[in-house]
Order: sequence, then C-alpha cells, then structure tokens
Amino acid sequence: MKKLFYLLFLLPLAFFASCSDDDDLAQVDFSVTLSGVSQVDSKFYTVVGDTVSVDGVSVKSLTDKAATVTGVRYHLDGYPIWASIEEGKFNFSFTTKDMKPGTHTFTVTSTVLQVDKSITSAVVNIPLVVVEDEEKLPEGAPEIGTFTTTVRLSSK
Repeated sequence: MKKLFYLLFLLPLAFFASCSDDDDLAQVDFSVTLSGVSQVDSKFYTVVGDTVSVDGVSVKSLTDKAATVTGVRYHLDGYPIWASIEEGKFNFSFTTKDMKPGTHTFTVTSTVLQVDKSITSAVVNIPLVVVEDEEKLPEGAPEIGTFTTTVRLSSK
C-alpha cells in the first residue's frame, strides 16, 4: 500500500517532462551601441571625467523568426550599475570621473527571446580602457563618438 501511495505521488511528475529541445537557442546578432568612446580593434576608449552612454541594445534575427531582447543589466568591473526589464528602455549613462586609468570590463547581460527557440541568456563583455586625456588614446584612434559592437549568438 505504501508503494502504491508513493507511485500516485510520482505519477503526476511524469507530465512535467519536456518534449522540446532546450538546446535550440536563439540565433541573433546582439548589438550594443556606446557613445562618448573611441573604438580601436575590439576595445573601447574613454577619457577620465567623460560620460559613457549606452545608446541602445538590440538583436537582429539570423532566421525568419522574430527576436527581441529584455531584462538588460549592466555591470562595471563585476559590480551591477543598472538594470531594466522594460523592452526597449535600455539607455543609460555613467561618468568616468572617479575611475582609475586602465582597462575595465563593462558587461551587458540580458535575456534574448526568439520565436520557436529556447529562452537564451546573453552576456557581452566589453573592454573599456580609461585614459587620462585624449593624447593618451592609441595612435590612429578615431575621434570620440558613437560606436557599435556586435556579437553573433548562434547554436552549435
């Protein structure tokens, strides 16, 4: 009787088994647009005291299925500095006034949703180099302005 009792409790759990493929991740180009920076290779440069702004976070589908991004969170050197769960409201600015010159890591984490795909978490680490003044920018660096970095997210 005791075994039958346990079996009755376990039987409903069989209906919670997943039939879909959890490894079918979103296939998108994930873009982050920053202003108040200069970009050389894959690094972004800014000057102490300037303001760095995130002008947008977006995704572009690599398939014929619609995709969007939500739940965006920003971290600087591992510390959370801002978050938004509201779709499309990802603009944010921070000052580099109190930052030490050197390389810092600006991280964007978010949730990517695409039709007929599993919910996907995206993490983009952006090297942010803070320099003392514009003369310390790398030789040949473009003027400080607005630049975009794009990362391709695709399943294996």
